[in-house]
Amino acid sequence: MSTAEDLITVMVPGDLHLTGAGLPNHAAALRAVADANELIRPDFVQFIGDNVQDGTNEQFDLFRDLTDRLCVPWFALVGDHDAQGDPQARQFREHVGDPGGSVAARGFRFLRLNTQEGHPVGLSVAQVEWFRAEVDAALAVGERVVVFQHNYPYQIWENFAGPGIDAWREVVQTRRIHAILSGHTHYWQLANDGRNAVVAVRSVGDPEGGPSGYAVAAFHGDDFAVAYRAVEERGPLVLVTHPRDAILATGPAHVVKGADEVRARVWSVAPLRAVSLCLDDGVRSSMDPCGNGFWRAALFGDRLTKGFHRLAVRAEDVAEGVGEREIEFAVDPTGRYTAVPMVRPVVTSTAFC
Repeated sequence: MSTAEDLITVMVPGDLHLTGAGLPNHAAALRAVADANELIRPDFVQFIGDNVQDGTNEQFDLFRDLTDRLCVPWFALVGDHDAQGDPQARQFREHVGDPGGSVAARGFRFLRLNTQEGHPVGLSVAQVEWFRAEVDAALAVGERVVVFQHNYPYQIWENFAGPGIDAWREVVQTRRIHAILSGHTHYWQLANDGRNAVVAVRSVGDPEGGPSGYAVAAFHGDDFAVAYRAVEERGPLVLVTHPRDAILATGPAHVVKGADEVRARVWSVAPLRAVSLCLDDGVRSSMDPCGNGFWRAALFGDRLTKGFHRLAVRAEDVAEGVGEREIEFAVDPTGRYTAVPMVRPVVTSTAFC
């Protein structure tokens, strides 16, 4: 069962596009930092690129003021706006640091790619070789691989086809990648191409399809869960960590095969009054606390029909705040599963690409 000791939580703010202090995107970024410190307290914060709008010294100073406020570790990717007029991202490196790298923790290896080495998107030969070697080394020791990169492979009205991208595709299509998290799009989307689960986080600056916010992702064993929270939201934040949402399920390990359990992580400033679940619009039932913000309940998967089922978990605090998360999960007693390519939500237009 997931515990506070083995679940890895990562907070991913959307593209900040910082230009000046006090503007709406700066205020939203400050709110996200406050949530990281006071509510989520993740293992680390991963800034997803386009941290600033024009790559100026003043804008990078504003970004560093933001990161200096964080009480948890953080990393940052370089985006196209961070490297505006600066293909080598020298300003980013001077003010922020190396845009690539890796970190291993509790059975996972988190890789950070610099997809700005070619215009408008691309990877150098050296970075592709590093990427392939890191993935192979991780898999050889039983680590699951999570990739962070600024550019989203399925961005509408834009080709993900620059230098080194064919080699990138060879890696992610021939190795088992646990998850890929991106920015760049300005809109929020989950995608499953039949092999990989990919997330695009909505921008903080110039968001599309909804308000500014951040993603909270949780990793534990074969489980991967992610939720989007707008910075204006208050009350509990709920993440269903098991079973795995069907849109993020890429193989048999991600389906319910029999008797199982529902697990959720709930973050709340106010004390919680109750956490409950509802399965397939049935009777709502209570979940049991198991410490450090975790809740559980039995899932009688052996009584469920083969196919997809809906699950909603609701948390209520003593201040009348309510948070809810709904997922759809797959059941097959034989343990067989083939992912069907899909995206959620469907996005057909954007003003930024």
